[in-house]
Parts: sequence; structure tokens; C-alpha cells
Amino acid sequence: MGKLSDLFLERAKIRRRKIGIAILRPIPQTIESLRRGAALADLVVVGAKVEGFENIVEPDTEAASRVLLSLLKDGQVDGIVRGQVKDTFTLDEFFRIFGKEPIPSNRKVCPAVLERDPYSFIATTGSIYQGMTLKDKIFEVERNIRYLREDLGLEPKIGVMSSLRPTSKAGKYKFLDDIAAVNRELAAYLQGKGLDAKEYYFEYETAVWDGCNLIVPSMGLVGNAWMKALLYLGGWKLLACPYLDLGVVYEDGTRNEKDFYWHIVHAVAMANSGTR
Repeated sequence: MGKLSDLFLERAKIRRRKIGIAILRPIPQTIESLRRGAALADLVVVGAKVEGFENIVEPDTEAASRVLLSLLKDGQVDGIVRGQVKDTFTLDEFFRIFGKEPIPSNRKVCPAVLERDPYSFIATTGSIYQGMTLKDKIFEVERNIRYLREDLGLEPKIGVMSSLRPTSKAGKYKFLDDIAAVNRELAAYLQGKGLDAKEYYFEYETAVWDGCNLIVPSMGLVGNAWMKALLYLGGWKLLACPYLDLGVVYEDGTRNEKDFYWHIVHAVAMANSGTR
């Protein structure tokens, strides 16, 4: 599989777009990432004053969320990068401002696209509230399969993670047994659909080394911590974190990131490819 960063850059270069981004802590590394992003996008920075950019100064985080979303609603920008404002609050405000019915927590699909040479993959189940039932996992994985095929042009190679090895002592902790059962059933379901899917138990590294381009953490609690460890401690890049099925370009991420370059790139790429 080629690098997903190359694909996103190629799409971002098709047409320059106007992107809103919320920045409340403009440290030098963050400002530099905005300057790099400005090669592909006209940026509107909401929050702190950042020299050299179109600015809407609003130090209050909740007010900054509303301003950012209003820019999107009024068509003043082609897409947004949430950046450093609150995640759940901003999404709730999105539904209110756009007059849409909120999506339940177990039906939100926001794939995390991670890359570190020579590996690129999409991880599901990054929210603590995701992945607790088989029905929810099937919904999320099938939507991510469509994202891979329809938006990225890739056939899925799926790594299903779990909580126990086959040789582990079953029955010691019911919680772990229940998680393992869900993921065994998920792997069997995907294989029954003719998909290239394999259960890797908790050997996330093996799934990456095997070239899986869709990795399904055992549950949201694990997926959230794993992805943050890769991003903040492991040297991986979070290329993208798009909310799907909102009908707009809404690029998410984590508030503690310092470099937003790839989020800007992907927001432009989404706008150019019609990913919603």
C-alpha cells in the first residue's frame, strides 16, 4: 500500500480551498504548521491572534467553537479543522447550528488515519464510547470499509484486536471474556463476508507489521489510549480524523496536538474529493 500522506497531498493540490481552524495556544510549532498548511489553503484562524492569517479573535473556547461552525454553516469556508476547541461540545453545537438530529455516540464514525514509514493504516474505535457491542462494531467497521474503498480506493485488510489469547485462562475476568467474545464474532462475521480479516488478539504490532490497513481495537477504552500513545509517544503522525456522514468537511483530531499541517491537508483533500 502506498503512503496515504501522498494520496492526501495529491488531492489537496487539485484546488486551493478556504479552511477554518480553531487555535487557542499558538506556540511556535503550531504557527509553523499553519504556515505550511497555507501553501494549500486560505486559513481563517479562530481563537488566538496569529500574525499573517485572517483572524477572528475569540479567546473563549466555547464561543470559538460557535464562530468556527458559523463560518462553515454560512459557506464562508469550505471546511473546518476543529483544532484546539472542545470535541464533544463542538460536535453538539454542530448539530444545533446546522439543525440536524444528533448522531448517537455509538453511531459516530471518525476514522483515525495514522502513518509512520513504512506503515499507514486506519484505526476505528478511537472514542471511549465505541465498540462495546457486536452490532456497534459491525456498523462502524462496515462504514470504514466503505471509506477505504470509495474514498481511498483501497481494498481492506482488517486486523481485529481482542483482549485475550486463545491460550489465556478464560473465566478469570468476565469483562475480558465478554470483550473477547465480541471480537471473535466480529472476525468470523467479516470472514463470512469474504473479507481479508484476521483476529490478532492484543498483538497490535503484528497487525501493523502484517500490513493491515484497517485495524479495529478491542474496544473504545483501548483504542483511545493506543492511538494517543502512538501519536504523542511513538512518533506517529495523525494524518486525518474526519467525521463521516455529516454532509460537510469536518476534520477532527485531538486538542493536545501541536502540528495541524496534515489535518489542514486532509480537510482540503476532503473538500476536493467530495468525502462527507
